[in-house]
Amino acid sequence: MSALTDRLDRVAAQTRVAGAVSGLLRRLRRAGGNVALGLIDQALLSGSAFVLTIVLANVLDINSFGRFSVAWSLSILIEAVFLRGLFDDGLPATAHRIPKSLWPQLRLGLYLSSLLVAGALGLLLVSAGLMIVAVGGDAGGLVIATGLAIPAVRLQSMFRRICYLDGRLPRALVSSLTYCVALVVSAGLMIALKLTGAAAAMACIAISAALAGSLLLAHTSELAWPQARIFRGSLRRLFRNGRWFVATSLTYWIGSIGLIPVCGFLIGLDASASLRILLLVFAPLSQFCATMFSVRLPEIAAELRVGRRSGVAAAARENALLLGSIAAAYGAVVVLLGQRILALVIHGQSYEIGTGSLTLMGAAMALDAVWLGLALPLFATGKPQRFMLSRIAGLVALCCVLPFAAEAWQVMGAIAAMVASSAASVITVVLTNSARERT
Repeated sequence: MSALTDRLDRVAAQTRVAGAVSGLLRRLRRAGGNVALGLIDQALLSGSAFVLTIVLANVLDINSFGRFSVAWSLSILIEAVFLRGLFDDGLPATAHRIPKSLWPQLRLGLYLSSLLVAGALGLLLVSAGLMIVAVGGDAGGLVIATGLAIPAVRLQSMFRRICYLDGRLPRALVSSLTYCVALVVSAGLMIALKLTGAAAAMACIAISAALAGSLLLAHTSELAWPQARIFRGSLRRLFRNGRWFVATSLTYWIGSIGLIPVCGFLIGLDASASLRILLLVFAPLSQFCATMFSVRLPEIAAELRVGRRSGVAAAARENALLLGSIAAAYGAVVVLLGQRILALVIHGQSYEIGTGSLTLMGAAMALDAVWLGLALPLFATGKPQRFMLSRIAGLVALCCVLPFAAEAWQVMGAIAAMVASSAASVITVVLTNSARERT
């Protein structure tokens, strides 16, 4: 009888497990299509940026690559920090405040307003570039190409964001694939025609982004001229929330990508080029941590809503340990193999990237990963002021250390300043979380 009972229990357990697995598989099948398309879409853009950077590092001389890196970092400041913060980051919340029947008006309104702002900024850069050319400056062509790239990249970014909002990821994937193909063709022509300069490289990005964004012309039937009330109300909501998105993105840019032009000013363009390569090496780690953060954030927010503050703090510590451990392991692999890998993919150029630089960058990225895990409760509470406090503390440390360290140790000094900045941010967020637990 006991054997029969044990057998029945095992059968029941197997049935429960099979039911749970089948239910999970059904959920994965329902969500898997969009998840897979989203991952492929992101991989195409990230991969194209990686390959383009490696190609340019090989075909451009180190000063030209440094100029391109400075222009690229400034274009990221305009697009990914300012324009995306104003128009993209708050779009889902704004869109779901109005009926879907009005979304055609919202779409066209966003295209027009974002392109108007991006076009104005691009026109300023083009005008500045023409003035530089007129006085005989070398950077005029690069400034002109950057000015043309800004509205083109904005059009592509807005098209992809609206595709994600509408749940039409195949369109976003086609746009990204178009960008990749156009980038390969234009870069190939650049090399074949021996137009290997920073301006030509930026022009490749401008042309590819314009072609990818122009796919919206195939979907004009889903656009409608916006009513003034809808247009003003939507933009008011976007700009009201966008100031915080811009501020938070700006603090991150200053402490990472923003160091590329700063190093160019303090040390030289060769330092900007070396720092761009170092950030590229650790880009997969940054993307992984950002993905983990996006997955865990809704769970932390749900726990916070039911009042489980101790559980939230514990989850923050667990995520900090997880992300920090993964970042430390990734950094160890990069320190061991990074120079060999770079020697295989970059030829004929001498970048200031040694074991010391890789070790310090790994430490900075590991601290950033720990900070990301610890900052989860700050994001979940919707209190950007507390989040900003930790980033501002990091910026203060960066500003105090960078001038002296860069003068003394060049690129390694700049990376040491990044370590100090990340450490200050971690300490501040630890103190903030401790104060939150006591209240």
